[in-house]
Amino acid sequence: MPEKELAQIKVSRLIPAKKWRVIRVVTRVQDFPGYIPTVKEASVIWKSGNRMQTKWFIQVDKVPIRWVEEDVLDLSQSAIFFKAIEGDISEFWGEWKFTDRPEGTLVSVTVYLRLDIPAIKEFAEAYIKKMLTRNFEAMLESIEKHIISNRYKNFKKGNEGKVAGFGVIGHFYNFCHLERSFKMLSPGAKLPSREFLGQLFNISPAFKMYDIPEFRSKTGEVTRGCFIVATFIPDMVEKDMWAIFSKVVRACRIAEKYGVGVVALGGFTSIVGERIGQEIANEVDVAVTTGNTFTAAMALDGTFKAAGLLGTNIMNAKAAVIGGTGDIGSACSRVLTDKVRQITITGRTKATLRDMRSELLRHRKAAVVATTDNHAAVKDADIVITAASSTQSILDAAWFKPGAVICDVGYPKNISYAPVTRNDILIFSGGLARTPTPVNFPVDTGLPATNVMYGCFAEAAILALEHRFESFSFGRGKITPEKIEEIRQMGAKHGFEVADFYWGDKLVDAPLFEKIKELTNA
Repeated sequence: MPEKELAQIKVSRLIPAKKWRVIRVVTRVQDFPGYIPTVKEASVIWKSGNRMQTKWFIQVDKVPIRWVEEDVLDLSQSAIFFKAIEGDISEFWGEWKFTDRPEGTLVSVTVYLRLDIPAIKEFAEAYIKKMLTRNFEAMLESIEKHIISNRYKNFKKGNEGKVAGFGVIGHFYNFCHLERSFKMLSPGAKLPSREFLGQLFNISPAFKMYDIPEFRSKTGEVTRGCFIVATFIPDMVEKDMWAIFSKVVRACRIAEKYGVGVVALGGFTSIVGERIGQEIANEVDVAVTTGNTFTAAMALDGTFKAAGLLGTNIMNAKAAVIGGTGDIGSACSRVLTDKVRQITITGRTKATLRDMRSELLRHRKAAVVATTDNHAAVKDADIVITAASSTQSILDAAWFKPGAVICDVGYPKNISYAPVTRNDILIFSGGLARTPTPVNFPVDTGLPATNVMYGCFAEAAILALEHRFESFSFGRGKITPEKIEEIRQMGAKHGFEVADFYWGDKLVDAPLFEKIKELTNA
């Protein structure tokens, strides 16, 4: 029967691997049932040279299809031709085509089919066409995952399958930020209504926005990176944590397609890592870090540096950590307990606060107070680190005592960026690092300068430069002072250090420090 009279299926996928590797995987049909869910059976009946006969059983939507086909591998055309010689489908044949592309191999599958079933032929043929289209799409996706997974397994064994570089996964922090960033990408674009855009963005897959082709250490070591956007805003996290988990997993898989060695979870994506933890590691092959250890290191370094500039005696100071039971907050609390006279930690639940207070008291170097009242915690504190996970501002600048040093590590910020009328306190964005290589992101990431990077992003870059592709920071409440010092030293080796003081995009300059000292010492 002529091709034009047959139902036709066309699917394709760009797989990030060399052509010979893809062809080798595709021709090992006997392995398909192990990693392609729709393929229940695929076995080789006989094989001779470039020809073989295979037996198949697939199931989609609970509909079973069985057939036997003959396959011919034609390397001169980079193609596999197949034709069913018996089975449930009256006529079933086609080809797999493999084409070199700069980023891998384009795999195109073209299939022709016909069903001869009386009475329901029209419905059945259309239905089977849709079913087989989904089957071939699932096959291509699974083949890609299989190739990528083997690459990471081989790398971890020290064999072939080189991976390198770092990925950072971020997100927009509210809807205004989303709109502003889209307009930066296309200044002349007219955006649709928020209702339409919001729903469309919600169902959109994660995407790679930016490549960092060369990130250079002060040692001369070079790595590469990429910035991937997970398509959610923080308000969505509490509504459906597992939906966000799915988006984060998809973002990690994009990094895997590019052979990234380690991925950092920025902003609220790290909350998924903290709360769901090992589930992410079970879903992806790339090493994942929250980046919270280096973020904590930079928050502490910035706080101690600011306190020194204002003449604050750390050993006699009262400290407060807002969000002290979270990953970054608990890490900072463990260090501060050995440095200050008194520390107050806050959290949302009394049970976790009691547990954290008990842990800190074992150090026996500082008085430890635990409360759910943020106002009470900060009102007489000399230094404050705010690391709460909140979708909106939770602290008021009016609450702080004169001379207080306030390091806001939140994303979005725990203190509003609205103009602060007080000039007797120091508020700065914490957890930021000065980098050895400037990075010019194409959208507003909330960073004040091209040579400044979030601590979580920086941690991934440091690990890549060190060729330590591991989950350095992962799981909630596991960051020790020793781990903080370890990543701090690695960062210093490559030229990472605490950033200058910024609040929003404004540099906090020396005159402000002098003004604060003048007002508090009067």
